[in-house]
Amino acid sequence: MRILQATQSPPDYIPPPTLAPDQVICGPQYPDRRDSDSVRSIATQKGAYDIAEVVARLPSGQRPELFVCRADSSGANMPRNVASLGCRTALIIGDTHHLRNPITSLLAYALAEPYDVVILDYTRQHAHFFLEAGLKRVYWLPGFNVDRVVLPPVPRPDIPMSFVGQTGEFHRRRHAVIEALTRAGLPLKVGEADRANARLIHARTQINLNCSLNGDLNLRVFEVVASGGFLLTDRLGPESGLDLLLKEGRHYVAYDGIEDCIEKSRRYLRDRVEAAAIARAGKARYERVLAPERIRADFLALLERGIARPEFDLKRDRRIGWPKVSDRAALMARIAVYEVLQALQLSRERSAVLASASVDPAFLIDAGDLVRVGIAVDASSGETEVKFLADFLSRVGMERAVRLLRRSEEIAPGPWDALVTTRAEWRRHEHVFARNPQAVLILADLGDIVPADIEAAGFQRLSTRGPVFTRA
Repeated sequence: MRILQATQSPPDYIPPPTLAPDQVICGPQYPDRRDSDSVRSIATQKGAYDIAEVVARLPSGQRPELFVCRADSSGANMPRNVASLGCRTALIIGDTHHLRNPITSLLAYALAEPYDVVILDYTRQHAHFFLEAGLKRVYWLPGFNVDRVVLPPVPRPDIPMSFVGQTGEFHRRRHAVIEALTRAGLPLKVGEADRANARLIHARTQINLNCSLNGDLNLRVFEVVASGGFLLTDRLGPESGLDLLLKEGRHYVAYDGIEDCIEKSRRYLRDRVEAAAIARAGKARYERVLAPERIRADFLALLERGIARPEFDLKRDRRIGWPKVSDRAALMARIAVYEVLQALQLSRERSAVLASASVDPAFLIDAGDLVRVGIAVDASSGETEVKFLADFLSRVGMERAVRLLRRSEEIAPGPWDALVTTRAEWRRHEHVFARNPQAVLILADLGDIVPADIEAAGFQRLSTRGPVFTRA
């Protein structure tokens, strides 16, 4: 099959998966390159560009039968005019978990271009937004970007503990975890490596540390277990899908926060036998369920027949199909609020959010997948609203994610990082800001007009988009 893949990444960092030996790659960080009479890669401009103009630069014998585009929240790779290609098309959605308006921007792109299928691999928890927006063929395909790497035999790990990957400006939490482990005296080696050498380090390491950027099911999870390494990773929410693929305690180990990471690191450094057994089980599970050859077959099954494996079926997320959103503007308002709370999770190890019982429960179930954001509801009044909320949360399996506070003395102290309320209710909770001056105010039912009493109380809008305010 003749395949053209578009990507925002450079060739030496997360290249597209090998779907065909003679596939062509294009993107803003790829060079124009030919191999004899064949085109191997084509440079494009950054951001939006006409994909028909790219295809016009290919010999007739290389015109694609399948176009695969990876787009992420950087906006660096946004090919337009996809309808002109006249072939099958697939959009791979990446990185909806950070940067500016990540879900909003990628959802707008997916709605604007007529891709045959839309696939999320890192952020299963956001798929429900794409389905609610009206996109029909939306799927989750974990590990799509993982290629097979053949490693030499490693009889026994000779590196006690390592982390291979980035620790720069986007990875503040990862940097904090690494610093804490180092201060605790753990023998952690940190560095970057190309894909093949990273896999070898994973295989040689007794404990492979992972820390997601912001609740995403990142590539390191797959690459560590594929290498036969022991994986110690931060806990993700159930909606991430990790526990549909690997079982905690059997195929990998998860930690809750920095102190737990330190404790489990020490435990599995002492217990080499148990760490090795978990590593072996993880490797065997990977080969049975997630091997690249099988994921490629899954990709073609999605593309050609719309068939997903049972464990990949998005309907396992009970939020899908409930509630039904008839107004896209209302959906976009929900996403705007979610993006604020997701950014809160990115910036802090733990965050606490207080919500009024009158808030539409959809806002709360959206945020229920933010595992490091604690959501509590003021249930001290409005018994009818509280009963409705509790029933709603139960129906979608989110009762674990939201606490109901029945007594005012539980609410007053805080500390709270955000208050989610309504235009009619916000004054009832104004005392929150006296004790928590840095908290943000989110008006879930705000339209385009900012109420005068909000401005009079000294609140300023944080951005032109999203109902989010802070006191100067």
